[in-house]
Amino acid sequence: MKKKCVSSIGGQAVLDGVMMRGRGAMAIAVRAADGSIMVESERLKTTPAQKVISKIPVVRGIVNFAKSLAVGMRTTTRSTEVFGMDDEEPTKFEKWLAKTFKIDIMDVVTFVGIVLGVILSIGLFVIIPNLIAWGVFQIPGLPDIQSPFVKNIGAEGYSFWQNFGYNVLYNVISGFMRVLIFVGYIALISKMKDIHRLFMYHGAEHKTITCFEHGLELNPKNAQQFTTAHDRCGTTFMFIVMIVSILFFTVLPVDMLVPVQGAVLQVVVRVLIRLALIPVVAGVSYEFLKWFAKYDNLFARACKKPGLLLQKLTTREPEDDMIEVAIAAFNEVMELEADPARPTRKFEFFTTPERIVKKMELTLESKEEAELIAMFVSGAKNRTELYDGRRITKDQQDRAYAYADRCRKGMPIQYVLGTACFYGYDFVCDQRALIPRQDTERLVEEAIKEIKARENAEVLDICTGSGIVAITVKKETNATVTASDISSDALQLAGINASRLNADITFKQGSFFTPHRGKKFDVITANPPYIPGGQIAELDKKVKDYEPRLALDGGPDGLDAYRDVCAQAKDYLKEGGVLLLEVGVGQAEKVAEMLPEYDVRFVFDYNDPPIKRVVVAKLKTDNKEE
Repeated sequence: MKKKCVSSIGGQAVLDGVMMRGRGAMAIAVRAADGSIMVESERLKTTPAQKVISKIPVVRGIVNFAKSLAVGMRTTTRSTEVFGMDDEEPTKFEKWLAKTFKIDIMDVVTFVGIVLGVILSIGLFVIIPNLIAWGVFQIPGLPDIQSPFVKNIGAEGYSFWQNFGYNVLYNVISGFMRVLIFVGYIALISKMKDIHRLFMYHGAEHKTITCFEHGLELNPKNAQQFTTAHDRCGTTFMFIVMIVSILFFTVLPVDMLVPVQGAVLQVVVRVLIRLALIPVVAGVSYEFLKWFAKYDNLFARACKKPGLLLQKLTTREPEDDMIEVAIAAFNEVMELEADPARPTRKFEFFTTPERIVKKMELTLESKEEAELIAMFVSGAKNRTELYDGRRITKDQQDRAYAYADRCRKGMPIQYVLGTACFYGYDFVCDQRALIPRQDTERLVEEAIKEIKARENAEVLDICTGSGIVAITVKKETNATVTASDISSDALQLAGINASRLNADITFKQGSFFTPHRGKKFDVITANPPYIPGGQIAELDKKVKDYEPRLALDGGPDGLDAYRDVCAQAKDYLKEGGVLLLEVGVGQAEKVAEMLPEYDVRFVFDYNDPPIKRVVVAKLKTDNKEE
């Protein structure tokens, strides 16, 4: 007798949620940490080839088996992302893989988990049962049970029936052990807290589908009155697979078709044959499952009984809020299939800054860079704000991981983020100019002191680059500021920064003092190129491959720019004017020698040990040309 109401929707329990799948749509509902139900859904497209395959017995089972495995792994991964299992600390091996091959740690964790899961499944349910069956026949004195039945059929017939009988017993023993191991395995893992909760959601999935099939309104009260077992459950399918496997390899003794010598080789061949034929066995089992689910008679009930009993291990009585999650997934599928215009949904879930920082740090090998990226995407102004309990959206996560990937490939983080902090101001930063560095803040500090010691000071910043010195001086003083650079690209960037920071600055293009002929200033600042040309190839990859060479190359000894600036500066300084130059390591004294008409002092940076970073040169009054 056929059942009157059988739903086309099937499901699967996932971490703290349920996946439901119909003919044309699929949905995952998960209970989030804040207690809300989050739903993600998609429409399933059916190709003409799939429609044909769905009508071919056994073949459709093979295809559905493969599809179920793929969907199962994908939905479990999605629910894990929402639930936040990435809080777990990766193993040392996983960290080593991430650092060595520069790949996402979660990809490593997922890959390792899948591989270990496959190895465990093959070991437990294929290799061990076959080894036990082979071991039984190695017991000394095991009676030849076939002998009494085949005494009078000749040596050749006796040999066949002896092998056939051995094959039957081998499959019965290995199949029985497979069932026993499967039951024991399920019983053991059900003691784990997370698995126990997973089995409760499994029960919620069954109750929801059964409630619908009985024509009742879907709500926790109605669903709770039904059993946690269901005819089309994957547990029943697995049990059918194991029974069909015993019958399949007994009725069709494929092991006998591949004669090999040696006990170990025989076991290996049997294992490989069973692995190769898993899809076929699954396809046949699928047909049995469909038939059992469709009919309700004495024979069907008897065949389904063992699987239903086994579901007592893989399901648990759910709580009402778990059934609410299952109903949310079920209703989403029903509504999508009923309304072709209904939009699908995506998880809107959050994570914590701690979590994404830890994840990025594994591949960046720099917690500082990871935190800077996290601050940038979250809008935090500092580390204290970053860890103030804020939540990171999925979009912010994706952006953070994309930035981290670019940093991992070598791009400086300032160029990746497009911004850099200098003297408390945020500047737009890209490859049109050098990255702002803390050393240059010493130049700015000294310039501000000199400017504030004068009234209505006029300031010139040459080699301005992104404009950090000129703009900061303007923001911190009342000076009139002019800035120039030989690079039109750098001046464009400086103009953007001045506009963003509301700094009124006159920008001119040209080499050193060329654009400023006839003009004199109270203070002149410069951070010219000072890297010796031959040493640029030895610089860190982030510098030599990304920062503009024009702003780095200071000629053979790194001092070409200083010779020009020091020779001309006195013509552009007012009486008592000051020239401030940022210099490289070991260059301060050499630059001072180029300034005989000046009183020179050195300013050290904050390195350990400190380096003479700024040359402050005040033009001597008695040498000043009239």
